[in-house]
Amino acid sequence: MRFKTTAVLAAILVALGLYVWFYEVRRPAEQERQKEAEQKVFLFSSKEEVGKLALIYPEKKIVCGKKPDGDWRLIYPIETEGDKNAIDRIISNLEGAKAEQVVADSAANLSEFGLLYPNVGVYLDLKEGTTDTLLLGDKSPTGDFVFARKICHPQVFTLPSWLLSSLEKTIYDLRDKRILAFDKAEVRKLEIAQRRQRIVCTQVGSQWQMEKPLETKADKNEIDRFLSRLKNAKAKEFVDEEPKSLRKYGLHKPRMEVTLWVGEDKARKLLRIGNKKDEDYYAWDESRSPVFLAGADLMKELQKTPFDLRDKTVAEFEVDDINKLELIYPDTTIICIKDSSGSWQLSQPVEMKAKDWKISGILGDIKGLKAQRFVTEKTRKLFKYELDRPQIIARLWKEEAVVEELLVGKKKDGSVYVKTKQSSTIFVVKDDIVKDLSLKVEDMVEETAESIK
Repeated sequence: MRFKTTAVLAAILVALGLYVWFYEVRRPAEQERQKEAEQKVFLFSSKEEVGKLALIYPEKKIVCGKKPDGDWRLIYPIETEGDKNAIDRIISNLEGAKAEQVVADSAANLSEFGLLYPNVGVYLDLKEGTTDTLLLGDKSPTGDFVFARKICHPQVFTLPSWLLSSLEKTIYDLRDKRILAFDKAEVRKLEIAQRRQRIVCTQVGSQWQMEKPLETKADKNEIDRFLSRLKNAKAKEFVDEEPKSLRKYGLHKPRMEVTLWVGEDKARKLLRIGNKKDEDYYAWDESRSPVFLAGADLMKELQKTPFDLRDKTVAEFEVDDINKLELIYPDTTIICIKDSSGSWQLSQPVEMKAKDWKISGILGDIKGLKAQRFVTEKTRKLFKYELDRPQIIARLWKEEAVVEELLVGKKKDGSVYVKTKQSSTIFVVKDDIVKDLSLKVEDMVEETAESIK
């Protein structure tokens, strides 16, 4: 009997659990989902399902079609690449649009809601061949809602008024506004041609090399910033969709040309910048027809000199590789050696424990030196810059070899002339390096109990 009673109780508990699950948990959740589905204005579940978008206004129409690769293209009233992010935002807003309240079961008096001549009509073509249409009329008296209806349904309902604002677009809003479309990671060569100057830089492995006007290492970070600015630049206005001549805009003999070679096949991308209009400049991308306006701020950032794009690093070495440092002054020499544990020891003029952080700071100061100016590319007349008898020589060793030697010469107007072993170039750098390297033994030794006594 006890076993049967237990079994009966268990069965009752299971039944109660199933009841609670279906009627108290699952059913309300399904009802809520069903209610939300009924409120949805459009029945597509993903923006990928939309193949065409048309926005119809009282005085214009804009039609966008999706390309096989998922990007958008304007197909009316002009044919040009679309702004994928801008169009996708519209589709996402429509996907999430939900009717707030039905205000009329019949659309007999459309003029009452501004729906006889709507502010905007939204037409969607879905990929499976169906179409869907939404009309948006006047805003409610409070301005919080907009009256709307679907062509295939008689009811008039309200939607949040921000949806109407999000659909009030111009051709400019929805077209591709990039000044030059390219993948920055794929750029292999860069040329900046101005009227009396031509700079050519080529990517070699992970680095950039300047080829013209001189052969030298280029500044990878500066080129990266240049390409980022160019990639993100937007046209301020499209002036002429089908120009009969570029001469009118000074683009037949431009004040500047920026050419990129992109990808393994080195496809060419060319941007021309011509005459000035007010504060902006006419510009033209070789791959498409329109003449557009580029902002003065962009023009300023594109006007690079060879100095801007060349590598300004003075000393090339890796700090962690250095195991010996010599600081040579006219009256003394300080030598520090890194031991097997990675700690620095002073070996000359005294043998003491050195401050590791101090040595790291010295090496960091030398590695961080950047040229303010390049005096000459060839070593001539060192005495002119007092580099034949430098006030400081910093010699860096890796294992048993000198990998870098910095000569610090004459100071002048807050700067100082320097030269390295690795380069024949004479540099001008900030004279802070003189103070950084003008050290005494007591500046470098670690204080111990014995040294304090």
